[in-house]
Amino acid sequence: MDRKICQCCGMPLDETSFSTEPDGSVNEKYCKWCYSGGKFAYTDMNQMIDFLTDHMANETYSPEQVKEYLLTVIPGLEHWKKRRTPDKI
Repeated sequence: MDRKICQCCGMPLDETSFSTEPDGSVNEKYCKWCYSGGKFAYTDMNQMIDFLTDHMANETYSPEQVKEYLLTVIPGLEHWKKRRTPDKI
């Protein structure tokens, strides 16, 4: 079974986290926090990576480790592929 992930932030998706289109229909490509009602919450990749770094860093993974990981994952997601490459660490 293929696991769906948000094509903006990389979060695993399930029926409780799917986004919606302007007409209220479900969009299974994005989470409800990145895309809702036809609008993206994040249009700048660096802003997305900074937000995720702040929320994902913990005792096990430093902010630098998290950011390095995100810099390898986020640019490959559908929403960001045609946008500019994020600044390096």
